[in-house]
Amino acid sequence: MAELMDDFNEINEALGRNFATPDYLDEADLDAELEMLEDELEDDPLELEDSTPAYLQESSSMPAVPGKAIGAGEQKDATKVDEFGLPAVPN
Repeated sequence: MAELMDDFNEINEALGRNFATPDYLDEADLDAELEMLEDELEDDPLELEDSTPAYLQESSSMPAVPGKAIGAGEQKDATKVDEFGLPAVPN
């Protein structure tokens, strides 16, 4: 039973360690860096919330919508096609 308690305490110590923050950083350093980041965000001009993202804006560089079905008018020879547009199998 004592061995189980030792294992339990060892696991709790391992889980209780702070692996993300190095020992040389303290809370004051982190707060100062956060303040600097907040100041940088305040200085940057923010986009308006109601502005449309670039990928949703109308663009004249986009191709026009085709007026006919794909492949229409491209059939040069008189081969028959089935309902799926594939060459028909000869009977």
